[in-house]
Amino acid sequence: MILARRPALALLGYLVLAFALFASAWVDPTYRSIGVAGDAQLFMWLLAWTPYAGSHGLNPLFTDFLIYPQGANLMWTLIPVVPGLLLAPVMATLGPVFTYNLAMTLGVALSAWCAYLALNALMKDRAGAFLGGVVYGFSPYMLAHALGHPNLVMCFTPPLVLLILMEALVWQRRPAWQPGVALGLLAAVQLLTTPEILFTTAIVGGVGTVVLAAMRWSEVTRRLRHALTTLAISLAAFLPVAAFPVWFLFFGPQVVRGVVREQDFYVTDLLNFVVPTHVMLVAPDFLVAASRSWTGGDGEWNGYVGVFLLGLLAFITVRWWTSLIIRWAAVLAAIVALLSLGPHLHLAGRVHFHVPLPWILLQRLPVFDNVLPARLMMFFYLLAGLAIAFFVRELKGTRRMHLAGWAWLVVSVILLLPAAPWPSAPNPVPEFFTGSPVQRIPAGSVALVAPFSTAPGFQLGPGQESATLPMLWQLDSGMRYRMPEGSLIVPDVNGAPSGGRPPQSTTQTAMIAIQQGGGAPDLTPDLRSRLHQDLVRWHVETVIVGPMYNQAQMLIFFERLLGRAPQAVEGVLVWWETGST
Repeated sequence: MILARRPALALLGYLVLAFALFASAWVDPTYRSIGVAGDAQLFMWLLAWTPYAGSHGLNPLFTDFLIYPQGANLMWTLIPVVPGLLLAPVMATLGPVFTYNLAMTLGVALSAWCAYLALNALMKDRAGAFLGGVVYGFSPYMLAHALGHPNLVMCFTPPLVLLILMEALVWQRRPAWQPGVALGLLAAVQLLTTPEILFTTAIVGGVGTVVLAAMRWSEVTRRLRHALTTLAISLAAFLPVAAFPVWFLFFGPQVVRGVVREQDFYVTDLLNFVVPTHVMLVAPDFLVAASRSWTGGDGEWNGYVGVFLLGLLAFITVRWWTSLIIRWAAVLAAIVALLSLGPHLHLAGRVHFHVPLPWILLQRLPVFDNVLPARLMMFFYLLAGLAIAFFVRELKGTRRMHLAGWAWLVVSVILLLPAAPWPSAPNPVPEFFTGSPVQRIPAGSVALVAPFSTAPGFQLGPGQESATLPMLWQLDSGMRYRMPEGSLIVPDVNGAPSGGRPPQSTTQTAMIAIQQGGGAPDLTPDLRSRLHQDLVRWHVETVIVGPMYNQAQMLIFFERLLGRAPQAVEGVLVWWETGST
């Protein structure tokens, strides 16, 4: 395999595969975005905020440009600070849609490449490492999150942590400070990319260390001092960079207390291991229909392994059980798969509360209660990639089962191929937001924009754009104005997590009801008073109704509320100087 001869060529191979996978968006990369609408526009905004905040002397971990006036602690929305900084020149020149597409594509390719580097160091077989990198970087986990979560496909850390821990715990060929500093800085970068992946990597890394120690207990004492020194140095390297973000996450303004996402919901259904979803190429309609009954949504159905690959992994485990690395990978992969099932067994979409599982003990702990167990499957695919790399190396060294082994491997990989063409979504922006008329809005003032921007995935109506599009419009205006809306994770009016919506308000309720297809509400004196109080509290100076589902009813609503007709300006309707301040 020529692409596996050198790391640079392996990287090129993964880039070609990633760009080919997302070709449906790359044919028009400044207008169409990879995946589906909803989370995409949220992450476009998050990628843009860090460079904007830096260039305007603002805190990159906090914003009041959305959910004004209280603002939001962006650590709780998993803001990708490091990717935002690295891609700032792209954002400035080619815009948010292109930057989002590049982040998603590079995330997949570079994750595969990092797995290649780790697996090649472990197996000393470039072909096997390349294929193992494909299994990890283009896994069903990656495909599910490529529908709209670029921060969750930037999975560079797990394979690199595997490599560093092997040096710190097993090989110990270098001075302890070298892997220690590398691990600490890598953890800090991951914290500022996606804190969730840092935490789950620590969980799985800790479990993997315990499993390894149990298998080689006689060697623990001899290697313990070097390993502990490495970990201490890593903590010393981590804290100077991470201390403020960690403090801000738990003690900064607008800290979220409690469970952000519903527990016992975002888990791996037992059938998901063998039943493909619509993101897979080989996915018969009757199986896809069966998958739709699972909890969590298609962005979290990331546990598909397939009967053939499961069988192959079982064969590798049994055949080479005496190999320490295979035995370790098999035990850890089984633990990861079990934990991904969540606190109770889910089978065909039904929750069997009478079958408690190990995660039920962990989810009661702080921080663990906000981990989505299904996402642990990322680590399963890394371990599966390790087993595949090992298998390829062994196949090349023996004639026994040569043809049968290759055939089994090829079929297993074919069943993991992604659907084609990959979904992509348009990102229409009315000319008002990119032209001179938007400059009439006082800089830094507050505009209420319809549709009301709320939780990712909240749709305006059948076949319509996502309600997160106004966040993209704000970006394209050059962040001209603030909004009392936005799909960030904040405390609700009762202090509990809002679920990705702004805190409850009369205006939000009324606008969302219209967006869902309802008529303009009857403005009783009491309702009118509460709506006016919202506008005053938010300091709204401009109201804008953009293209949206049920636009006519939204116009009627604001005409009655504001007592006058709007001005039509380049694709939107505007009420200037509403006098709410």
